[in-house]
Amino acid sequence: MTEIKRESSGVYLLRTENGAFHAKTVVVNAGAYSLLFAQSMGYGTSYAILPIGGSFFFTREKLLDAKVYTMQNPKLPFAAIHADPDCTQAWNTRFGPTAFALPKLERYHSLHIKDLFHALNIDKEVTKVYLNLFKDTTIRRYILKNFLEEVPMMGKEVFIHDAQKIIPSLKVSDITFAEGYGGMRPQIIDKEKHELLLGEAKIADKGIIFNMTPSPGATSSLAIAYSDALALCDYLDIAFDHAKHERMIQTRQA
Repeated sequence: MTEIKRESSGVYLLRTENGAFHAKTVVVNAGAYSLLFAQSMGYGTSYAILPIGGSFFFTREKLLDAKVYTMQNPKLPFAAIHADPDCTQAWNTRFGPTAFALPKLERYHSLHIKDLFHALNIDKEVTKVYLNLFKDTTIRRYILKNFLEEVPMMGKEVFIHDAQKIIPSLKVSDITFAEGYGGMRPQIIDKEKHELLLGEAKIADKGIIFNMTPSPGATSSLAIAYSDALALCDYLDIAFDHAKHERMIQTRQA
């Protein structure tokens, strides 16, 4: 995708490397790039991005049958450490995520400097938010700890203390760094309110929706899709088939 433009008829023109398309409604789920597309259309100009990367650790065997969360610190906008059996690793237990600022918009793609600086949108308001974050002792310690967890030969020794909150008997030798897992979740900075927004950020208007910090969790992802579907049906003045939706849920639960 290279451009999204709303034409005078109200239909959206979408330009891609494989040609142009038209759509009555559009949902942009492009992580940090969702905000860039929104700003190119005049939305979200008071927002900036703090790109946060997340990494994970694996155990060498299955230790849990279900997801277990530690308590969320309300002062931190990042997910609390949790553990769950991972279907891609023979159900071995995955711990994480760590959370650290990373100068990238996509974790495993080449860096586009122009896009990064556009997304960071650094000015005195954004700088003030950064300074306020580092003034907070809890956040400052959290940022330092998560940075150390990414350092080779040291990360496991730092991270193990969080993992032991879930499985106290866990040892450093029991976990390995999850190479190639994790990604980027951009946190949104509100320049007008001088604050880092918690939770999910969304912009919706006239049949177009920009999801900027969607949760990668399956349950949250489906909930976001459901709310977006309802919003677009309302915009198009068509009925959402709630009965069919409920039948599909019951069939999958069975």
